[in-house]
Amino acid sequence: MSMRLLCIGAAVCCAAAGGQAAQADDERAERARITAERSQVERMFDAREEDCRTRFAVNACVDAANRERREALGRLRQQEMLLDEARRKERAAERMQSIRGKVSRDDARRRRDTERRTSRAASAPAAPTPRASGARAESTMPERAARKQRPAETAAARAEAARKTAAYEKRQAEARAHREAVERRNAERAAEGKMARPLPVPASAPGG
Repeated sequence: MSMRLLCIGAAVCCAAAGGQAAQADDERAERARITAERSQVERMFDAREEDCRTRFAVNACVDAANRERREALGRLRQQEMLLDEARRKERAAERMQSIRGKVSRDDARRRRDTERRTSRAASAPAAPTPRASGARAESTMPERAARKQRPAETAAARAEAARKTAAYEKRQAEARAHREAVERRNAERAAEGKMARPLPVPASAPGG
């Protein structure tokens, strides 16, 4: 369809160009005719004036020749003015056509620009609304604080557990040492033959 329209447009342009060329040729031919007739009128007047000088009533003859000359030149001038007016109208029409073509091209360019902007806007990802962005920021703030706080809490818990473990092991070691000392003294007394009541063996230290 677009190729056919281009062909039609080219044909119309060619026809218009051909018509304008033919019209210009006709105008040049008409102006050449008027120029030739004006020259002929001048030659005829010169001949009439020369003939009038051989007549008895010279002034009346010359006046009649001048009158005919003015009438003939007036008709030719009217024809020339018609050609000038037609030429002015043709130039005005050409200028108007040029302005309309420019306006049409500008409108087409604006439509293309609008279509491109609309296409870009449709294909671009939607930007988040300020409210949605704020809500996401508010929701992530506690999570970030919790992530920052968890390592500290874990380290404190590990330190507390290590401290309790060390204290428990220390108490266990002290209880074992005390029990071994008591058992050693009881064995020494039994070996010496003394009937001393043995010291009670301490129980294991309670946990935690």
